[in-house]
Amino acid sequence: MEIKSSDFHVDYSDIHRHWHDGSEQYAGGDALITAISDGWHLTEPVYEEEFWHAGTRLSTVYHARMVRGDEEMWMPIITNPFIRRGLKTRRLDVRPLSEMKRAKSRDLEEV
Repeated sequence: MEIKSSDFHVDYSDIHRHWHDGSEQYAGGDALITAISDGWHLTEPVYEEEFWHAGTRLSTVYHARMVRGDEEMWMPIITNPFIRRGLKTRRLDVRPLSEMKRAKSRDLEEV
């Protein structure tokens, strides 16, 4: 399923938020929309990583595989209400991060 920036019901036409894993550990929702607008495609599944702070406050990071032509990147996106709504509205396949680690291990074994 192709995900377009319009699927998130926003217009970021005047905002361009570049993200690169060499300069920032995590991306925001604005960087995700910019990447999609720049021709990157979010693929499923999306992997969810939870961080509990002091055992009471949850922060979630979604790890999304993005492809554009023969390029590929993993974008770790910090959650916020905008991202949660987009994932829920699009009914994306969201899985625990542990599944991504197992899938990557299998891929390495096949090489």
